[in-house]
Amino acid sequence: MNTKKVIALLKANLWSLLTLVLSLGIGGGAVVWASGERGKVESTLAERAKVVNQLDGFHRGNLDVSIAGNNIVSGSGVPTSQLIEQVNAQVERSNAYAKSFVADAESFHLRNRKPFNTELFPEPPSSKREVIPETFHGQMASAYAQLEGEVAAVKPLGEDELVDKLRARRRMYLGGLDEIPQENLDDYRVAMSEQRVSSLRDRAMEGGVYLDAAATNFPPYEQTKSYALGELYLWQWDYWIREDILRALTANNRPEGVFENPVKRIRRISPEPIAAFQGGSEQPRPGGMGMGGGAPGAGGMGGGADSLDQPITNDLSYSLTGRQSNGVWDVRPVDILMVVETARLPEVIDELTRENFFTVLDVSLTPVDSFAALAEGCYYGSAPVSDVALRLETVWFRSLHQDKSKATSAGSTDEFDAGVGAQVSWWMPTDLRKALGIPVTDPMGDQGMDGGMTGPGSEGWR
Repeated sequence: MNTKKVIALLKANLWSLLTLVLSLGIGGGAVVWASGERGKVESTLAERAKVVNQLDGFHRGNLDVSIAGNNIVSGSGVPTSQLIEQVNAQVERSNAYAKSFVADAESFHLRNRKPFNTELFPEPPSSKREVIPETFHGQMASAYAQLEGEVAAVKPLGEDELVDKLRARRRMYLGGLDEIPQENLDDYRVAMSEQRVSSLRDRAMEGGVYLDAAATNFPPYEQTKSYALGELYLWQWDYWIREDILRALTANNRPEGVFENPVKRIRRISPEPIAAFQGGSEQPRPGGMGMGGGAPGAGGMGGGADSLDQPITNDLSYSLTGRQSNGVWDVRPVDILMVVETARLPEVIDELTRENFFTVLDVSLTPVDSFAALAEGCYYGSAPVSDVALRLETVWFRSLHQDKSKATSAGSTDEFDAGVGAQVSWWMPTDLRKALGIPVTDPMGDQGMDGGMTGPGSEGWR
């Protein structure tokens, strides 16, 4: 076939030829495209199958939701509206229990306490800055006197009183004679010894427990001294501590007859001072657990109101309980020295631990010579007695120092959590809060109507 015939043939069948070429090209491309799409489809199906298998596993499995207080809500399959309702109901019950528990604890512990003079704390009004501290001291002295009456306290018979009684007995024995006849000396000595014991016993019948001045250790007011507000507030706090301890120690005492009671004499009740604060009592105390500020890593009191959401940890190197001050409470150890009927010491310790959040950390006993105690003006009776040195851990909620009537909510929608972010109004002055490591974000915002003084001269009041 020559070239002209071929060209003529192609021209005659041009459309057929083009159709054949297009058909071959499209068919080949379709095969390539189809093979790529098949891979995508298989991958998509595999992913979907994996999800279906996971959903099937969820449907067949069990679901446990743990809620505070070791409460668990269980169900099977995926979370349903019914299961969510059960969880919400359990959360509400847990919150109600927690609120009730906290309310009971605060009622037992705080007992509606507030400072004796609410004008003084956290800052006295400027018009009364010179007179309120002395007035407050008088209120504290009256409170201690009333407390001594409530616990039926009596002072040991003083030497001068005893001498007066013995002289009166001697005059009666002489009956007008100038001196004791020789033949009556033995009888005279017996009579005077009996008079001495009788006088001491009569004094012991006037109350239920001997109370030394060091048991309260309330200092006299000094007109020339400048008192820091924190020091004045510590008078109040120390009073609350001694109040609870005295009531616990005398809980099983009769109001008359020291010699029949388990606690015979209270020599000293010494709350440990706060190391970071220079105010308060200057009485030396035994070494032990220190009370400090909130410096990171430092021992003693730390934390603050903004640490309520932090876990409370125990440090057994600090004490046998491991408790330390934190954003919820302060720990104030107390040293107690007292004379106790030895066999009845367990019941005394039981009453101490029932009175408040108190824990006995250490106890040491030293036998007491009851006859030697007569020289100190004390009649303990015939039962064996011991000098007991006791280390007591006392825990105090920081809400004790807050004026709840002025607390404002921070806008929390959760009634139980509203207190965490509330605007707190404090009784405790700023200087003492700083010493305890409690954050003071607005030193003017929690003061009295006249605001707080921060310049020179605000450190103390006279």
